[in-house]
Amino acid sequence: MSGKTWQSLLEHVRTLVKEQRLCSAGDTIIVAVSGGPDSVALLHVLHALSDEYQWKLVCAHLNHGFRPEESAQEAQYVAKISSDLHIPFELEEVSTPDYMVETGQGPQEAARTLRYDFLHRIAEKWSAHSIALAHHMDDQAETVLMRILRGSGAEGLSGIKMRRTEKNVELIRPFLRIYKTTLIHACEECDFGYITDSSNLHRKYTRNRIRLDVLPFLEQFNEQLVPSLARLAEIVGTENDYIQQETGTLYAELVKEEEGSFSFEVTSFVEVHVALQRRLIKLILSYLSPSYEQFDFSKIEMVRGQIMQSGLTSWSLDIGDKVTCVREYQNIRFIRGVPKFYEPYCIPILRNNEVISIPFTKEQLDIRLLPWNRNDSDQMELSSEEAFFDADLLTFPLCLRSRRQGDSFKLTGEGGTKKVKNLFIDEKIPLSQRNTLPLLADFHGQVLWIPGIRRSGSALVHPGTSCVVHMRRIKTEENV
Repeated sequence: MSGKTWQSLLEHVRTLVKEQRLCSAGDTIIVAVSGGPDSVALLHVLHALSDEYQWKLVCAHLNHGFRPEESAQEAQYVAKISSDLHIPFELEEVSTPDYMVETGQGPQEAARTLRYDFLHRIAEKWSAHSIALAHHMDDQAETVLMRILRGSGAEGLSGIKMRRTEKNVELIRPFLRIYKTTLIHACEECDFGYITDSSNLHRKYTRNRIRLDVLPFLEQFNEQLVPSLARLAEIVGTENDYIQQETGTLYAELVKEEEGSFSFEVTSFVEVHVALQRRLIKLILSYLSPSYEQFDFSKIEMVRGQIMQSGLTSWSLDIGDKVTCVREYQNIRFIRGVPKFYEPYCIPILRNNEVISIPFTKEQLDIRLLPWNRNDSDQMELSSEEAFFDADLLTFPLCLRSRRQGDSFKLTGEGGTKKVKNLFIDEKIPLSQRNTLPLLADFHGQVLWIPGIRRSGSALVHPGTSCVVHMRRIKTEENV
């Protein structure tokens, strides 16, 4: 085999192995072979280089079950090529039409799903490092044009990747910069037989109409349309990778993950470039929804626009697929599923020392009954997580409980009372947290203290106090 086209293909793959690190010496490579000229050429090229790089090749062919007679002939033909090259052969037969009925997918989507599932299983069976696919420049141009027509963004316009990790296996495409006509010429030059798939001429498939009708029409205006579209994919792909990298960095800086929700502060988000704002929202949605592709530009922009509106401090937005975006003052949260319902609770507190676990949290309330003299108040330095009460001014049993409708709060120093609801609003406590915040109330239901927020003006320590109750909210981990 000494033809120019053949030698250029070999040199092309050698260059990719060196410059792009497409695969390494000693790799086991699953080669997806349909029987067409592109995949036949791929199998022969990798086989010709296998001694040089010590590759172990496995030829994999999936019979999709669309054209029973033709499909069986294709499988036999690919098996013969593998046998002639002394390459292990893997064959599987599926019924794509049945799978389409089960899943509701279209023919091309269903075939692709089944094909990749098959290839990954074969890769796992042979402990393969890579799966080699025969996509070429014409495939890339068709893909980019299809996505332009669908209104894709940068991710879509980046087209097919030459190398991509999927399920711990590298998907590699050595021919992505090669014309299909070049591959056909190489097969003919070296007398490699191949099969022409009759379904490639059916205009009922969108991709076929793009290849047979749209591309030839547009080439009247640009004879170099195919390489131009492929070049566009490569340029946009590189820039897209950079934006994705920056989005990952931004995510690590801004986003907090807790119990299946993702949140960030509005003030940090609004300072970010709009391109990264959109990508950050999309990344969060990809973590929340297995079908995040449904969140198209319009939905992402709707969410972004809502976040950017000033003056709105509290709102909830149903995005779809049980995903909700909520604003709580300066905090944005993305949640999937039905919000948790917290049962009301009331835990009695007697006049003794004890430690109580606070429901729905990883916190405890440490309660201590202590003697007191007037000099102690000079040394008292309290955080918002603790409080002292004159034990003799309290009516026991006290109650550690969730909030109740109509709860009021005696103000310290200011006189009068304030509704707990209004206090939460003033303190900008998110709605999602209000039902889990513990309140300390006396026997009559009067709120004495909301840990971390405010103590009431009841049962204050005074010069005549002889005994106090000291309470402190602590993290559970502190007691481990």
